[in-house]
Amino acid sequence: MKRKRVLFFIESFSGGGAERVLLTILRNLDMAKFDVIVLVMSDSGVYSRDFHSLDIRIVPVLRSRSALMNSLKYKLLYNMLPPQLALRWLLKGIKADTYVAFIEGYCTKMFSRLPSSTRKIAWAHIDLKNFPWPITKGIYADAAEEKRAYEKFDMSVGVSNDVAEVLRSEYGIREVVTIYNPIDEERIRSMADERCDISVDRSAFNIVSVGRLTAQKGYDRLIDLMPSVLARNPQVRLYIVGEGEERSLLEERIEQLKLSDNVILTGFLQNPYSLMKQMDLFVCSSVAEGFSLVIAEAMIAGLPVVSMECAGPNELLGHGQYGRLCATYDELFDCLATLSQNSEQLSALKQRSRERGEFFNTRKIVSDIENIL
Repeated sequence: MKRKRVLFFIESFSGGGAERVLLTILRNLDMAKFDVIVLVMSDSGVYSRDFHSLDIRIVPVLRSRSALMNSLKYKLLYNMLPPQLALRWLLKGIKADTYVAFIEGYCTKMFSRLPSSTRKIAWAHIDLKNFPWPITKGIYADAAEEKRAYEKFDMSVGVSNDVAEVLRSEYGIREVVTIYNPIDEERIRSMADERCDISVDRSAFNIVSVGRLTAQKGYDRLIDLMPSVLARNPQVRLYIVGEGEERSLLEERIEQLKLSDNVILTGFLQNPYSLMKQMDLFVCSSVAEGFSLVIAEAMIAGLPVVSMECAGPNELLGHGQYGRLCATYDELFDCLATLSQNSEQLSALKQRSRERGEFFNTRKIVSDIENIL
């Protein structure tokens, strides 16, 4: 049987959720059926080595050794060249049976320009109604332009029912399916048993959050809650795993609030699961999430979960059945403070989280992905 050639387009191999999801898909995809190409704007980031270890072809767009040349090319492609000419440049010498824009924004905008006879799939990882970052960043002039881009795809994938529903109700897209992000359960549990390089005080109540240090994740608000949490329980420690553009801002806030002993920014960890295994609670403080891969991973690792209410977490936590959902940051504070002192409530929450962790079936999800490809 001839293998189907599939081209995935993504911005980089940085430490974000979409990159990790694509990596999991490609690790589990049946390569006897698919010939995979990954088109990436910049072959950089913490997952670059992982992608290169796979039996796939990687085509970087910015491949010059000169940072200046790459910067100029980036500006040309993003801001100066007509989209049709930019697309021709991106896909020079590349042909596929199916083209997948695996992230919102520029990748989706570019692939929407492919001929109508070309099979195209758009992947949406975020609730674009409540977090319209492609418009905020100027990739699209407005929602109408973004809608026109999605209309040109044969199919769109939402990583949760809420994300898919936004594409239907706000963008008028008919061909939308929900496919949850695959979670490599066995890999997570195996990595959780490895040695952790972060020193953890096991006598404290340890809370962890994992994600890029961006405004979307609400880490500034989470850090601002800590003095009040510590007033209720001085033995609380908060570990935030990840890197991003807000690191300096968060470091300044930690120093201003004199929280250096209680709030630890670990940076990016290749294996966050060995740290998560030592934690008492997982918290998601995001203002918007499409699926929240790390919540699913936390539940597989057996951690109880507290989250702000937003699309993905609401769905993952069964609207409160499998974890605590908070409508406001005041509620989040009260929840963290209470659980840090109430082992009975924490134990019940942990049990419900473990039950939900059994829901994620990588083989079934990857099979669904193979069917649409």
